[in-house]
Amino acid sequence: MIFADLPIEACAGAILAHSLRNGDLSFKKGRVLSAADIEALKQSGRRTVTVARLEPDDIGEDAAAAALGVLLAADGLRVEAPFTGRVNIYARARGILRVDAAQVDAINEVDEAVTLATLADYATVEPDQMAATVKIIPFAVKRAQLDACLAIARQKPLLSFHPFQPRKVALIQT
Repeated sequence: MIFADLPIEACAGAILAHSLRNGDLSFKKGRVLSAADIEALKQSGRRTVTVARLEPDDIGEDAAAAALGVLLAADGLRVEAPFTGRVNIYARARGILRVDAAQVDAINEVDEAVTLATLADYATVEPDQMAATVKIIPFAVKRAQLDACLAIARQKPLLSFHPFQPRKVALIQT
């Protein structure tokens, strides 16, 4: 990924590196600049802007987070759509979350661009409670780093969920 302060004319298709406000104009960080955005920036008097450009071996933050999130899916867990490089994973019911901490650590050690956070192993979770989250810190991650994380996640299930089951009990007293 290349970060640079570029002339407005060279920024179409680039990712805005910082939120930008200029009068009525307001663009959030991470916005992919369109031709209309470039024109609006020119009209506001802006001559340069700091952007990120992905290189051929970069995977965008949402695509990378989604790829890892899919591998973390388990029965009883719901994987949400990616946004701003994040994929959240929620419990569908009340139950116990099992986490392979060694695999979580291994993924987090691949590269600081990829983070995986989970609740503790054997945590009790409620319906719609977040159990784990994947975050791609920059706007993209290198293909090699993502592939290394995916390989770790494919080794064996990293997360499992065990919903509480109602049981019939009886007390016999004599």
